[in-house]
Amino acid sequence: MRTAAHHVTSPTTGLGPDRVVGSAHHRSGHRTRDLQRRLSVAWYLSLVLVLSCGAPTSDPGHQVFRYNESEGITSLDPVFARNLEHIWVVDQLFDGLVEMGPDMRVRPAVARSWDIRDSGTAYLFHLRPEVRFHDDPVFPDGMGRSVTANDFVFSLERLRDERTASPGRWVLDHVLPGPAGIAARDDSTLILHLDRPFAPFLSMLAMAYCSVVPREAVQRYGAHWREHPVGCGPFQLFVWKEGVKLVLHGFPNYYGRDAQGERLPHLDAVSIGFIKDPSAEFLGLVKGEIDMISGAEGGFLNELLDPLGRVRDKYADRITELRAPALATDYLGFQMDTSLAIVRGTPWQDVRLRQAIACAIDRDRIVEHIRHGFGRPAKGIVPPAMPGAASRGQRYDPERARALLAEAGHPNGEGLPALTLTATSDYLDLCAFVQHALAGYGIELLVNIVPLSTHKEGVANGDLIFFRKNWIADYPDAENFLLLFESDNCAPAGPNYTRFSDPTYDALYERALRTDEGDVRTLLYQRMDSLVSARAPAVFILHPEVVRFVRRGVTGLVADPMNQLDLRRVRKDR
Repeated sequence: MRTAAHHVTSPTTGLGPDRVVGSAHHRSGHRTRDLQRRLSVAWYLSLVLVLSCGAPTSDPGHQVFRYNESEGITSLDPVFARNLEHIWVVDQLFDGLVEMGPDMRVRPAVARSWDIRDSGTAYLFHLRPEVRFHDDPVFPDGMGRSVTANDFVFSLERLRDERTASPGRWVLDHVLPGPAGIAARDDSTLILHLDRPFAPFLSMLAMAYCSVVPREAVQRYGAHWREHPVGCGPFQLFVWKEGVKLVLHGFPNYYGRDAQGERLPHLDAVSIGFIKDPSAEFLGLVKGEIDMISGAEGGFLNELLDPLGRVRDKYADRITELRAPALATDYLGFQMDTSLAIVRGTPWQDVRLRQAIACAIDRDRIVEHIRHGFGRPAKGIVPPAMPGAASRGQRYDPERARALLAEAGHPNGEGLPALTLTATSDYLDLCAFVQHALAGYGIELLVNIVPLSTHKEGVANGDLIFFRKNWIADYPDAENFLLLFESDNCAPAGPNYTRFSDPTYDALYERALRTDEGDVRTLLYQRMDSLVSARAPAVFILHPEVVRFVRRGVTGLVADPMNQLDLRRVRKDR
């Protein structure tokens, strides 16, 4: 069961949880000459600072990938990697047992192979012998040592230790306590035992939380470990001036190689800035001072894109876009807990009224007119690219919406009290669209715009009758979406914010997690998605896209549904 704190609404992305698919680069704003001047001063001052530290950016012959992280970075410790800006850096510094490929398939990382035994409750990982930690004074002679199975025992036990207070300790909820759950058979063999079969477990091990760290470095640096990381990833920390610049250097002893057998990474360095102004960030991309902006929102989009969502001709020689369907869903949730005062006596417990609202909203127009063409209309909670998505689900159907209202005794909305939709200011345009759409059916929708903190608290505590929310997958399994409507995950302890409860749904959920037959599990997932779409505790709006705007001349960078940042194979034209 996830904790409610694990997925919270982001104030800046339109994508919701802290693991933000569009990254934290979604602000509005328009360029002015003053902003341009401020960019030039801010950017070059930060660049001068890095150059003065001896970073390889001072040599034009070096391969340096630059991007901006306007939200800032507060820690480099993988057990606290809950935000995308944090995850992206951790993924450069650290590796785990396995990793997620851009095709959303689990593939080897530090573990070269694995076996799943005992009906899905035992996992044996066989480690690569050539993997080494970064060079660091904590090791004899400053040379990084080999990574062993005992390093994973330490790292995973540290992750689930309550004293660590990691927001990701839930990843190991099904692992047995102590050595019975996590043990090293020898230096190259790690064994994990679960309390029951849990099909998504291998995917969950690909998360940044599960990165391997050396005991001696964590213990020696103590409170400074957050700023002095030692991993075995493709890059190692060079300098971090908090709020100004973070620079990573390629790790020369990284174990990874490309398809041609060439050692990775190809880049010499990664340089991350922390400019907060989105207009300045865009100008940096145009001028070639940064190589990538991530996100499909922001005032600069009207300048960069034409009405069809394509890069305008005046920028097309310098900037291209990368897109991928995101493992994310935006939805409008109804509060379903009849024990709450706000629910008792309201007509919205009538499934026909909720279905009518689902049928009354034209999702294609939302994608086209509000989202610049980025995204796909949603039928259910599970994104369509993921096995387990419902084949039909909710859809725009004006005639059915009117018929359902009449069947429920409210033709043309007669006798219905006003319904209040609560959201944050970032989604005012979406709320206005829904308000206008429902007015056409005689349904009065009031829009309540509140601060982010108020919205989060209201959703978690059940204080809101109708609210905007979304979910972004931590791992590519439909279970990560379907858990939102399982009874044991009801808020405030879990992320079932609608507090929907259905014994049939719960039984399907439990059965799906216990089966190791992929086809059977997919069919169960489809039944669950169809059931929740029909019962309509939520109106599913859209599935966003991962969007990156990248300087031409950058190769080897891809966009994937999890919005991972894999820089190992990236090259830049000199």
